[in-house]
Amino acid sequence: MVTATPAAISEDARLRVMAARIVAQARWPYLSTLLFNLKIVESSQLPTLAVDDGWRMYYSPSFVMEQTAEALATMVLHEALHCVNQHGPRFRALSQSRHLHVTWNFAGDVGINHVLDCAQMPWGDFEPLRFTHLSKFDVNPEMGTEKIFFTIVEYYDQHPEEVDQFSDCGSIIGGETRDYEISRGDSDNPAIKSDQQDVIRDQVAQEILKHAYAKGVGSIPGELLRWAQELLEPTIDWRKALAGAFRTSLATVLGRRDYVYTRPSRRQSAMRIGNHEIILPSMRKPAPPAIAIIVDTSGSIGNDEITLFLSEVDGIVKANGISQGVTVIPCDADIGEIQKLRSRGAITSLKMTGGGGTDIGVGIAAAGKLRPTPKIVIVLTDGFTPWPTSLPKGVETLIVCLTAEESLSTTPNWAKTILIEKD
Repeated sequence: MVTATPAAISEDARLRVMAARIVAQARWPYLSTLLFNLKIVESSQLPTLAVDDGWRMYYSPSFVMEQTAEALATMVLHEALHCVNQHGPRFRALSQSRHLHVTWNFAGDVGINHVLDCAQMPWGDFEPLRFTHLSKFDVNPEMGTEKIFFTIVEYYDQHPEEVDQFSDCGSIIGGETRDYEISRGDSDNPAIKSDQQDVIRDQVAQEILKHAYAKGVGSIPGELLRWAQELLEPTIDWRKALAGAFRTSLATVLGRRDYVYTRPSRRQSAMRIGNHEIILPSMRKPAPPAIAIIVDTSGSIGNDEITLFLSEVDGIVKANGISQGVTVIPCDADIGEIQKLRSRGAITSLKMTGGGGTDIGVGIAAAGKLRPTPKIVIVLTDGFTPWPTSLPKGVETLIVCLTAEESLSTTPNWAKTILIEKD
């Protein structure tokens, strides 16, 4: 009997993963672009498969050799769906302790596996995590990943002695770089940059919609079809309304010009008449204005709403930049720690303290005391709060984003009000 050498086993395992990827592509051809952008990397340091945030897929040779190509194809689809669902950025947006990424992975895994089970994908002898295993947490497939995550976290806060050991799908789901992951600039398998990932995800969404049109809606898992429709054919336009209101206010400030005499005008040489010269002022254009964002952290605001609010903070920072500063003010009946954002990455470290009553007017007053005074103040709230009768001196625009429709009639008529339609 001839025993296979480690090199032969390694090569066989690599070929099996490649074959599994082809099988996965045959099952769900609309994921082809993503599947074949997942670079394959061998690693004996992990028990199964994993993907990093640069979309390099790692596999354990010993584990792979125990699986059939059909079962491996299901596992490859599982890892690809972490990429589709952007589990890494979504975890960072939660602003949770980094060690909780394993719990987040738990929440993401069970949702993905439910999609694969509904599509009747085979697992072979491997037993994936399913909702039937999570009865003690009282979670179900109707919940989003964030809701499942916070439900599990709350349970463990109340039952710390029951904390379980979770599997880990790599930095694709957030947290620190894992020990087995290669550097982003690895010459053989460089990481795919986030903007390139966005392009690939857009291509996948387009292929999903094309497939649904050609083969029928029932030919694609409902969750994937809804994801593609929301990405490419959004029916909720409140984000556009917020972006439009913000850009309008921003343009009003940036569009202003002023005259200054601190430097000569470029037309000064044309104003010399004999021995006399008329002094012309030069034009000054203001830099992007300071922005203040007030986040409602009162007891009526749930974790899902905080997550939603922080995602909008990220969008506002992206639109305005941080050259003049974006200040975030948590507020319930009193203001929390006022925090100045220096980079978009710092959003994940924001401290959202609160939990008491609500008085957004306190937050607006605090914004008016900032220096420089913010020209634009944005409030993210459910709207169950008293409002001030006017804006602080120097503040020019108040944009109120509400999650409760019944609060629309109570907001000041001089504010720009937008209803956040939660999906």
